[in-house]
Amino acid sequence: MNVKANRKVLIFGFVVFVFIIWIIQNPIGKFGYHGFGYTVYSAIPIPYFDLKIGPEGIPQIREKSHFVSFNEVNEYIGSLRQDYDITLIIGTGYEDMVNIDEKILESNSNVIVLKTPEAIEKYNELKDEGRKVAIILHSTC
Repeated sequence: MNVKANRKVLIFGFVVFVFIIWIIQNPIGKFGYHGFGYTVYSAIPIPYFDLKIGPEGIPQIREKSHFVSFNEVNEYIGSLRQDYDITLIIGTGYEDMVNIDEKILESNSNVIVLKTPEAIEKYNELKDEGRKVAIILHSTC
């Protein structure tokens, strides 16, 4: 092999190595790296935006807001009232600035409200246990 071919193989090997490390640290179907304004879900980096992830595991961008309404939960994850196996986690931000409509807590006992870092950890924990889980997550304050 010539030097040019060796270089290509080396670069390709390095890219594959980095990709494998990225997937290990940011597993498919769970949260990986996260910090104020930056979240990685299912190996997809998501800067700034808030997220909604239903029991099927498909992420959706959520409008930035410091309030989670009963109507939003009902429209997005309406099956919570019918399917008592689903746990809804609400991440209230890194500084706990999100308010929750009281009707959400009154309508179902399978709702967990935590600061965003703890909500992410709880989501991953429940996924590891094989539980059905949905999350509404505020990625900043």
